[in-house]
Amino acid sequence: MEHSPPTSIAVVGNINLDVKTAPVPPDPRLFRDGETSIAEIYEAIGGGGANTAIAAASLQGHVTFCGAVGDDTLGARLRQFLAHCGVTPCLAVKPAPTGRSIALSWDQHQRHFVSCLPSAALLEADDVDVAALAGAGCRHLYRADVWFAPRMLAEGNLRLLSDARSHGMETSIDVNWDPHWHAGRDDPDVQERIATVTRLLPLLTYVHGNEWELRFFAGAESLDDAANWFFAHGAKTLIVHLGAGGSAALQTGAEAVYVPAAAVERVACEAGTGDVFTAAFLVRDGMETRRRLAECNAVAAAHLSGSGRFIPRLE
Repeated sequence: MEHSPPTSIAVVGNINLDVKTAPVPPDPRLFRDGETSIAEIYEAIGGGGANTAIAAASLQGHVTFCGAVGDDTLGARLRQFLAHCGVTPCLAVKPAPTGRSIALSWDQHQRHFVSCLPSAALLEADDVDVAALAGAGCRHLYRADVWFAPRMLAEGNLRLLSDARSHGMETSIDVNWDPHWHAGRDDPDVQERIATVTRLLPLLTYVHGNEWELRFFAGAESLDDAANWFFAHGAKTLIVHLGAGGSAALQTGAEAVYVPAAAVERVACEAGTGDVFTAAFLVRDGMETRRRLAECNAVAAAHLSGSGRFIPRLE
């Protein structure tokens, strides 16, 4: 199938080392002294932003990734791997170690990350040269991992997205899991963090998220109620990742578009499916919405089945 020339995109987000496990039964013995043998443990690049950038490049996107690493061997290794995957790395070097994460996968399709991301936490707006990105032809800036860097959360994200819009770029974020959400929607810190990200909504062309994340963010019982909340606060279009239900585009003043998931006979890889879907959405620019979502669903299905190498293992 022929596609129009891909949009040049910039992805701003986290980059770290992921140590991933093969699926593990969620047995209570994992919380006791002892040892559990599993089929495989391997290394991969981590961070939603880095994963999305690599997946977009594998789909022939022209991708620049902006993030932060430490002045260490791991940071250099991740920089080299980005370039190997066809991504242009623009990595700020911070006085903190490059991050690492242990990605535990349970055999009932749930995951848990145990993370230490000190360099990513130091990312700030000055680390992203928006004017240079625009001068290089970048037409879309995607802010992944919106919760993790305190200076970005306080004011940097607002400045970054405002600069991108002033340079004529489309913009988007992913309302993904915030580790603070464990405290509940009524926790004052959680409410303040959500309010801070809510300020970004009028600046965005698209808001990505799965149904649960969007409903939690909005404090809504249904997806329709969540959409209305987002629209009331300035969002224009929600791109909803519905898992086995496919995907949807909900746009203010327009009829919702729902597209069923592509069939997957056998699930070989679940981690990173949302990042791969988003990467396909960024790259498949200029398409009619229903066709665009259908192609994103097909790419996500290829990732799930293991037939596509959108997020290769770290070499």
